[in-house]
Amino acid sequence: MHIAENAVLAVYDRILRTGPWSPPGVSLIAARKMWPVTTGEHTVVAVLDTGVDYKHPDLAKNIIDGISVVPGQKQYMDDNGHGTHVAGIIAANKSLLGVAPGTKILVVRVFDQNGQGSNSNVARGIEWATRWRGPKKERVNVINLSLGGPIPNSYLYQKIIEAIKAGITVVCAAGNSGDGSEQKREISYPAYYKETIAVGAVDLQSRIASFSNSNKHIDLVAPGVETYSTYPGSRYVKLSGTSMATPHISGSVALIYSRWFKRFEKYPSPEMINTLLQYQSIDLGKVGFDELYGYGLFSFNPDGGKAIVVTSGEQYCEINRKQYPLPVVPSTNKGQMCGSYNALAEILGYDALFIPAGSENNQQDLMQIWC
Repeated sequence: MHIAENAVLAVYDRILRTGPWSPPGVSLIAARKMWPVTTGEHTVVAVLDTGVDYKHPDLAKNIIDGISVVPGQKQYMDDNGHGTHVAGIIAANKSLLGVAPGTKILVVRVFDQNGQGSNSNVARGIEWATRWRGPKKERVNVINLSLGGPIPNSYLYQKIIEAIKAGITVVCAAGNSGDGSEQKREISYPAYYKETIAVGAVDLQSRIASFSNSNKHIDLVAPGVETYSTYPGSRYVKLSGTSMATPHISGSVALIYSRWFKRFEKYPSPEMINTLLQYQSIDLGKVGFDELYGYGLFSFNPDGGKAIVVTSGEQYCEINRKQYPLPVVPSTNKGQMCGSYNALAEILGYDALFIPAGSENNQQDLMQIWC
C-alpha cells in the first residue's frame, strides 16, 4: 500500500498571491459557485494519509481532531508532505482556498514518513474514522483515500463497506499506473471496489493525465496535474497524481453534504452522492461512460467548467482545448494582460492568473481565466 502521487514539481516559499486565492483546479470544478450557499459547514472529511501539518496557517483552524494508527508513531503531524497537500485541496482557508474551506478535517495518519503503510493500517484508520464523534457530536461524512495498491484485501473491504453503511462516502485515487489509453486496464485497490468513488486525473485543459489508471470502475475525473496546495512548514507546492484529483471530489462531496443538511436537516446517502456526482459531470472522451474519464469531469457549473487561456500576440483563445477567435490581438504592459481581458475576468468574477514569458517554461505571456 502506498500513496498515489508523483514527485514534487515545484516548491514555493511564499504564497503566489496576497490571497485569499483559489487555485485553478478549484476554479475548474466551479466550487466557488457553491460558496454563497455553503463552504462546507456541518461536515467532516477524514484524510487517511501521512498525517497533516496541523500548524500550517491555511489549515490550523479547520483541523478538528486526529490520530496515528502507524505502529510506533503516536504523532499525526505530517513529516512527508503528501497528507498536508491533500488536506489543503479539500479545506485550505486563509491565503489559499480549498474546495470546501468551511469543512473540518479529521487527520488519520496511516503512512510513515516515507509514504509507506499497510492495508491493516488503512483498515484500522477507516474503522476509527467511522466510529469517531466530535466535541459537538460531529460525525465523518467523507473519507479521502489518496492511496492504493495492486492487491485486494478482504479486511480493508469490510471496513469500507461498514463506513458506507454508516452513511460515509468513500473517495479513492484511481492510481498512477496508466498509459493514457483504454487499451490496457490498470487496477488499484480500494478504488477498484465498485462501492467506492474512483477518481482519475485530468490536467487544467481537461485532458486525461498520462499516468491516470483506466478500468471499468473509474467513476469520474478531477484536476490532478501540477496542483497547487499546502505543504509542511507553511509552504505551498505543486504535485501531480490521482492523489490530487481525489480531494477535489472529497471537497465537492462535503459541499453537497453541507448544502443538503442546510436545506433538509439531514445528510444524503452515499448512493445519492454517487448519483449527483455522475449527473454533475461533464462528458469527456467517448460519448457516455468510458474507462478513461468515467462519467467525466465533475463540475458545479451546469454548463461545464471552462479554462480560458489568452496568449499575448495570438488572436485566439483556448476554451477546453478548442480555439476561438478574438477581435483583437492581446498584448501586455508592465506584467499584465492589456485591456478587455483583465476586465473580462473581473466582470465574470473568476480568478485570472498572469503568467509572464520565461516562467514555467512558457515562451509567451499568458493569462488564464478560470470559470
